[in-house]
Amino acid sequence: MVFNEEIVKLRLMPLWLLRPHESIDLKILDNLMKSIKTDGLLKKAIVVDQRTHIILDGHHRVKALEFIDCSRVPCLLIDYSSPQIVVFSWSEDKQLPKNLVIRAGLSGELLPPKTSKHMLRVNGHMVHISAIEPEVNMPLALLRTEQLSSSY
Repeated sequence: MVFNEEIVKLRLMPLWLLRPHESIDLKILDNLMKSIKTDGLLKKAIVVDQRTHIILDGHHRVKALEFIDCSRVPCLLIDYSSPQIVVFSWSEDKQLPKNLVIRAGLSGELLPPKTSKHMLRVNGHMVHISAIEPEVNMPLALLRTEQLSSSY
């Protein structure tokens, strides 16, 4: 899969800096927290807009880490203005404006869980944005400790 590498960066970010645009489903959160605790690590990075720090994919992972007392999150920072990124509705499969996501993230007036489905135009096909989330397999101990470095 070819994706414009210039618009992505992998960073370890302070959890408090990230802004959700959707609320979470407590059932999904509970199951995910159990899985992360059992594994003792976070398997995949989350996707975040590099300019606003709005979470695009990974709301439940971020909330789970917060409840597990982690202070940092591995994030794939992307340029949300890229035309390769398109937003759809999960429920109606219609296109949504990106400014809806930005407005919700900046205002704190969160959209319902699983409102937005972020897709990428890659090689003439649409794929879910999770396809570019790298496996990081970060131990929870590393995500709980504060260090000066914000990248790896």
